[in-house]
Amino acid sequence: MAEEEPLPSPPLLQDKWVTIQKNTFTNFVNQQLRETEHQIEELYTELSDGVKLCALVAALQGKPGIRGMKPNPKNRHQMIENVTLALQAAKHDKLKIVNIGAEDIVNGNGKLILGLIWSYILRYQLGKTEIPPKQLMLAWINAVIPECNITNFTTNWNNGRALHALIDYCEPGLSPNWRKMSTSDKQGNCETAMRLAQERLGVPIVVSPQHMASSDLDQNSGMTYLSYFMKLNSCGYKATLRDVNQLLPSSHVTNFTSDWRDGTALTDLVQAVGGHIPNQSPSTGVIESTQLAIQGARDLGIEPILSAEDMVQPQAGHLAVMAYAARFINRPAMKLSAASYIEVLFNTVDISPGSKTHYSLLMKQGNPRLHSINVKVADPNGNNVPTTVEWDDQPEATGLGTFIPTVVGEHQLKVTCDGEMIRGSPIKFNVGRSKKAISFVRREQGIVGDNTKLEVLSEDGNVADVHMTYTSPSGLSKEIALSRSSSGRSLSHSFVPDVVDSSSSGEWKVSVLQNGEHASGSPYTMNVIKPQAVKLCNLEGGLIGQPFSFTVDTSEAGKAELQCLITFSGQAVPSTIERTGEDTYHVKFTPSGPGTHLIRPMYGGKDVRAEPYKVEITDSNLVLTDGPGLKQAKINESTTFWVDASQAGPGQLNVHIKDAGGVPVPSTLRELQDKRFEVKYSPAVIGPHSIDVEFDGKRIKHSPFTVNVYKDPKAEVPREGVVNQPLVILLDTANTEKGDLSITINEGRVPVTTKKLSKSSYSAEFIPSDLGQYKVELEFNNSPIQGSPWYVNITAPVVKTGPPVLTPTPPPVVVEPPTPPPVVVEAPPPLPVQPAPAPSTDIYAVVKPKSVRASAAKPDAVPTQYARVGETRSFDIIGKENVTVKIIDVFGSNVPFTSTPTPKGFAVNYKFKYIGDNWIHLIGENGRPLKGSPFLVCAFDPGLVVVSDLQSHGVINTPSHFKVNTLKAGRGEVTVLVDKGATNCEVYSQSKGDYNVTYTSTSNGVRNIDVLFNNLPVPGSPFQTDFGSPPVPATLQRPETSANYITPAISPISVTGSGLHIAEESKRASFLINPFGQAGQPSVRIEGPHSIAKTNIQPIDSAEGRRYEVTYVPVETGIYNTYVMWNGRDIEGSPYHPRVVDSKMVKLDGDWYSHVDEEGILSLQASQNKRLLFDVSRAGPGELKVTGRHLTSGSPLQCTVSEKDVYHYWVDIVASEPGDASIDVEWSGFPIPKSPIRAAVVASARATNGYVARPPQVVLSGFGLESAVVNKVAEFYIDGSQADKGSPGVILTNSRLQNLQTNMVAVGESEYRCSYTVPESGIYMLHVSWSGNDLQGSPFSVTALDGNSTVSSRTSDGPDKITVRGDGVLPGILATYNGTFYVDTEDAGKGDCEVKVQGPKGDVQIVSSLQGDRKRLLQCQYNPTEIGLYVIRIRWSGQDVAGSPIRVHIFDTYEELERFNNTGEISMYMPVEDAPFQSSIFPQPAVNGKKSKSVPHNRGVRMSAAMSRSYTAGAKANQLSFTPHRGYDRRSYYIVKENGPEFISAPAQRSVFIADK
Repeated sequence: MAEEEPLPSPPLLQDKWVTIQKNTFTNFVNQQLRETEHQIEELYTELSDGVKLCALVAALQGKPGIRGMKPNPKNRHQMIENVTLALQAAKHDKLKIVNIGAEDIVNGNGKLILGLIWSYILRYQLGKTEIPPKQLMLAWINAVIPECNITNFTTNWNNGRALHALIDYCEPGLSPNWRKMSTSDKQGNCETAMRLAQERLGVPIVVSPQHMASSDLDQNSGMTYLSYFMKLNSCGYKATLRDVNQLLPSSHVTNFTSDWRDGTALTDLVQAVGGHIPNQSPSTGVIESTQLAIQGARDLGIEPILSAEDMVQPQAGHLAVMAYAARFINRPAMKLSAASYIEVLFNTVDISPGSKTHYSLLMKQGNPRLHSINVKVADPNGNNVPTTVEWDDQPEATGLGTFIPTVVGEHQLKVTCDGEMIRGSPIKFNVGRSKKAISFVRREQGIVGDNTKLEVLSEDGNVADVHMTYTSPSGLSKEIALSRSSSGRSLSHSFVPDVVDSSSSGEWKVSVLQNGEHASGSPYTMNVIKPQAVKLCNLEGGLIGQPFSFTVDTSEAGKAELQCLITFSGQAVPSTIERTGEDTYHVKFTPSGPGTHLIRPMYGGKDVRAEPYKVEITDSNLVLTDGPGLKQAKINESTTFWVDASQAGPGQLNVHIKDAGGVPVPSTLRELQDKRFEVKYSPAVIGPHSIDVEFDGKRIKHSPFTVNVYKDPKAEVPREGVVNQPLVILLDTANTEKGDLSITINEGRVPVTTKKLSKSSYSAEFIPSDLGQYKVELEFNNSPIQGSPWYVNITAPVVKTGPPVLTPTPPPVVVEPPTPPPVVVEAPPPLPVQPAPAPSTDIYAVVKPKSVRASAAKPDAVPTQYARVGETRSFDIIGKENVTVKIIDVFGSNVPFTSTPTPKGFAVNYKFKYIGDNWIHLIGENGRPLKGSPFLVCAFDPGLVVVSDLQSHGVINTPSHFKVNTLKAGRGEVTVLVDKGATNCEVYSQSKGDYNVTYTSTSNGVRNIDVLFNNLPVPGSPFQTDFGSPPVPATLQRPETSANYITPAISPISVTGSGLHIAEESKRASFLINPFGQAGQPSVRIEGPHSIAKTNIQPIDSAEGRRYEVTYVPVETGIYNTYVMWNGRDIEGSPYHPRVVDSKMVKLDGDWYSHVDEEGILSLQASQNKRLLFDVSRAGPGELKVTGRHLTSGSPLQCTVSEKDVYHYWVDIVASEPGDASIDVEWSGFPIPKSPIRAAVVASARATNGYVARPPQVVLSGFGLESAVVNKVAEFYIDGSQADKGSPGVILTNSRLQNLQTNMVAVGESEYRCSYTVPESGIYMLHVSWSGNDLQGSPFSVTALDGNSTVSSRTSDGPDKITVRGDGVLPGILATYNGTFYVDTEDAGKGDCEVKVQGPKGDVQIVSSLQGDRKRLLQCQYNPTEIGLYVIRIRWSGQDVAGSPIRVHIFDTYEELERFNNTGEISMYMPVEDAPFQSSIFPQPAVNGKKSKSVPHNRGVRMSAAMSRSYTAGAKANQLSFTPHRGYDRRSYYIVKENGPEFISAPAQRSVFIADK
């Protein structure tokens, strides 16, 4: 049985048709399940457990259910087993399911699920058939509603007219006015028809009327709905039976299967519509009888659908027979020429007057129309000679005519039927005196290669000395050997002409002689023709509605009559035949629809060839196009459009694209499905492009298309602004084609004013009214331009009240004076409006400048501290309890410190080496952090602040400008004083770490300029600028010195709550702001690693005054920055750094159900260690805590947590006694899913290293349970020695549900070794049972790998065949970086691809999708938000691919990128452990040979490093190479010593850091 393969799901004409098909198939499934307890809403997911899929298959098969199905599957293995049972049940019905496995259904693969349901529809809705169901359905529909001319199951049904015609056929009178129906209301027509069909004909509405009327209706949906009209016992089935029985006068059929297998019903039907079927003998077989009936129908122009052999088979489907039978309906009996009904056999030799003369009439249609046959014999005078005809039932001679001529001369025998002369009539013959007693039958026509019977008769039986010869057109004569009949009264010969001579018109001369003399009528000529020599020319194709003609050449076929029968979809097409020459003809017809037209030429009443000619008719106007690539395109970007030629008939599609200069543009044309194509191209120049689409050599409608190719305009968007002050965006449209430019601020909520500045430049201005971040979106031609959207930070204006002080972003807090001695600052007294809390013995920490303090008072805010790199800092711990101190630097390494006792506790001294954020962790005796811990200390270095553009001379009363850059100096506050604040100055932040300073000197002299960073002078400060005195007009007076600029101070504000320190992803977190009655409004901004959390501030009024509750819901894990501001200014302690975790993402390594039994209980053995591995890679920054207890005694379980690596933790559990136990697993105080875990502890038994399945206690072990290598033996063991008596069973199946051979050998009492070999890579299912019952975990999923890899290490050569490409793996600039790259797995075989990206702040979110025909190209995209190193790790089936991990450096400026590209020089390298490290050091003098260097590790270990000569970008370089140690801290650092004569101009040392693995 041939089934149509499931169609793919291309993105053709968008994806609306996929939605329609999904809805249709969902309705179909629910229609089948209507008698069950099941219904579905989501097709892709609700079949995954196999329960409803089994119910669907059972309903389709008419069975109560499927044996072995688990109604409540508890794990993935049971779900796969259920789906497998459903697939196997359909397989027993010989349903071919191609490339669909149980895992695909369980995983919810939408494309394959649609394909599976379509296979069910074809098999169970339309029945078994070798012919494509689409062809059969079209044949039946065109037979019953031929006026609609249906060619497809999509657009032909949109207007509803065909639906009304179909239901009127099924029940005449149900919609009698369908021919006059208006087609303007498509949906209304469809809805009316479908409601009538549902209510009166029982056709369910599986496709909505809206979808039926949609141009996006897909073929499968249309076929599914219409199949209900022609399925077994449907309304269309019964209507066809009704009409067929009306044609049968004496018989009756009840079905379209068994009643048609003996040929009787078809024979009766052909004869009922006027077809000729020769009389058959009792020995005629069923196939032969059916074949004769089919040939009789073909003579009427009714083409068969099945062969005679297929039609009599029991497995012949009903639809094929029903469609064939429907072709006889509404067809008037075809009026054939008389020659088609009657043949005359007349011996005209030796007829004499008075002799009784006989002739025979052979009827081809039986004897129901004898009254219509008229025979006349005329003598030479035109007088009628009486004649009689006697009819009998003898085959091939049913009528014997007799007459007696009375005069000598030429006579005529005329035979007519219904007044029409039969072929060959009148027959002329001579009546004279008898020469001999013999006569012969004239054969007027012969066929080359066919037998032509020549017969000689004798009235007296004297056939002695009778000879017959023939002479060919070329003059060749040959005597014919005659055979005597059994009666001895006649001689015969079967003559087979074998040549036609066109020059003599195919006339053969036949001579009959007796005793050397010609018999009467001898010799005579016989016209021999060769139908197979007829030639048809110019059949290349045509168009719908336009006359089509072809030429017929009969010059080599002899002389005969030409006939042509043309059909389309089983219907006759009118045609004309015009003779254009002696042997040439012109045949013309008008095609009525796209598709194949059949031409059946006949010459001399014989088919020219066995199979008809085919003419493919196309219509380019039915080719549809859609897609953005036909409207507009962006330069150098790939764009796409689609072409749908499925309704246009056969033909070749060609696409030609040219740019504005007429230069061809390369394009790719790919067929998606069913003559639907995808075209991609990438224009390289700006301007109008021409796209010419041709189908079958003709342009389609609207072709050529004109596409505008444009280039994005350039935009300059400021990154910062001031509230209530205009902010201007500049746009440059030079070299940009015309297009539509739109500017949107905050989704359109902020008005924008645009102004044209010049021919190609514009400005857009808006005024921000609130503090915070504004989103700027720019689109050109409805497509975002490069860089969009931008985010602009809006801050409060600078207040002019004192010395100039700059508050950068993020705003700094109060800083300490330069290098004061360490002091201990007691806890601040409680504010008057807030009573002091009760004393507590717990230790708490307060961070103040120069100190951290432990106290019984509980502070509400922890301010951010600043520390100069290399400067010793200190803080005090006050309290009687022990406190654990950890200081972590910017790279995650421990910072050394010293502690000394003090009268109240102890003092801690430390200093930082590196710029950045550092953390101080204080942990009390109870293991919990002190309040406020960890504390943030920002290390900075004023020596790295750069002051530029500062002039040595200036002009009074003229503004002077210079710049300050703190990007490399760390976080802090910039202060600029001109003449100790006597001269006003303004400082503006242009971008992060970049400032502009403006001041105006109003008097002559030298101005002293102090530039401070965190109150420490920067290099070169104070600077000096000398001002001269230009002429001053008499009327101009110098202004008085205005007020200085200072930053107002903010009184203490309390911020408390857990949301400042810890939160869960996707869950609400909160904290409180208490201003203690201060006037103003709070504002809060919470930044995640890659997102900004939405916040809500709600005022709360109480007796103590107004407070504010801040709530937010974080959407990702990581360390957040929470900025709390009052009246636009950061309060003390801001920003805070809450950690956001997601305990749901803590996963037990491997499948959960492989560790527990069917009830979800973990199995433990007393006094034996149970080791579990937890994956916390996606759970955020936190700690894993595991505790457990015995439920009976309450005693604790021994639970130990150890770090395997940065993303995995080992948990070792030891139970001391049998019984039930409970295990709690938490991540940063939040329970993980399934916690607490129930456990069952059994008495200690023999230790095994395998899977323990109970009951019974059968132990499985060995690598063969989970992996194998192609063509190598894989083994595992079954130990049933501790189980009840029984026997094991092993079944191994591949993804095509085929069983593979397994071997089992007993190696002990109830112990077995099992082995198998897999032939190809992939996933196999291993079923292991004991006494017929599946063991726990069965079926096991076995991964088979290619090559010579060892299974235990799970390696394969697949990773080496994966390639990575794209901009996202190359260095770049943060502002313009394109983080897209592609992973090509085409040649890697089967496996799983894992991609992770780590940035300077941790994991970076990736968006990925599968591309290409085979879905083997993985497109990945990430968006860097910080400068620094990004490490991309790509793993295939657990192994790094070639080149992984990939290190990508993102820089801030083009200069840094260019320096890196030219020299390889950067400030920091981060190699992976055990990976060789190389560093280029510039500049260098010449180095001869290799030198050995010493590289110290931060733990004091020294390694040897090789120094070698290399060349980079034309510069000489020395490469320093070494391999980092394994096993040290994942953030270890190495110091590369560069002192020595060969490194004169190099820095003293360079730090090298090891990245996370």
